[in-house]
Amino acid sequence: MAALPPLTRQLGCLRPFMRSHEFIQQTCRRTITTKYTPKPAPVDLPKNLPPIFYSQLPDRLRPDFKPKPFKIYPPPPSNAKKCKDPLTATTEAQLAVLDPTGERKALFDYRRSRRSVKPGDIIRVTFKNGDPFAGVVLNIRLRGVDTACLLRNQFTRVGVEMWVKVFSPNVEGVEIVQRTEKRKRRARLYYMRNPKHDVGSVENIVKNYMRQKASIGGVKGTANKKARS
Repeated sequence: MAALPPLTRQLGCLRPFMRSHEFIQQTCRRTITTKYTPKPAPVDLPKNLPPIFYSQLPDRLRPDFKPKPFKIYPPPPSNAKKCKDPLTATTEAQLAVLDPTGERKALFDYRRSRRSVKPGDIIRVTFKNGDPFAGVVLNIRLRGVDTACLLRNQFTRVGVEMWVKVFSPNVEGVEIVQRTEKRKRRARLYYMRNPKHDVGSVENIVKNYMRQKASIGGVKGTANKKARS
């Protein structure tokens, strides 16, 4: 291949310079914009416009246009003055139906009553449908109608827990089998799930309680029979 003459080599060196010059021109190129024309001012209608031309105008521009009056409705009657705290009123109404005597509420109100059920006690709950359940009270949740207690027991060396709704219509009775020896420092005895602190099965304690209850009931029954005779 024949070598290029020296003049051609010098012209070849101008290519990068021309490319950079074209790039500068493209970046500095200004766009063409049109001149902004402001919005024309609205023209008022002539005052003495013949009524013939009213049909060609929209309703809001007619001289005889009158807006339709809005019909204002009175607010609905409010019961806020009659019942300022509806949640409390509803809760009291439900408690009056589920617990008319108030004994069940006092039995689990451990914050105010000393004779109530406290965490650590052993209680026995009987149901209208199903077998009774006994266990240690781990927690008492005071929430009005939704008041519940958590019981723990063991069956075949397996820990079983059960939440019992205190005001449930299915709960027939609650009996305190054994009270705790010392007052617990905690309101939730979840540490008793640990094998180190677990009480275990309470079936023997419940059986002894039922025997004593049956014996006392038998003595009362015989005394009543003698009194009748």
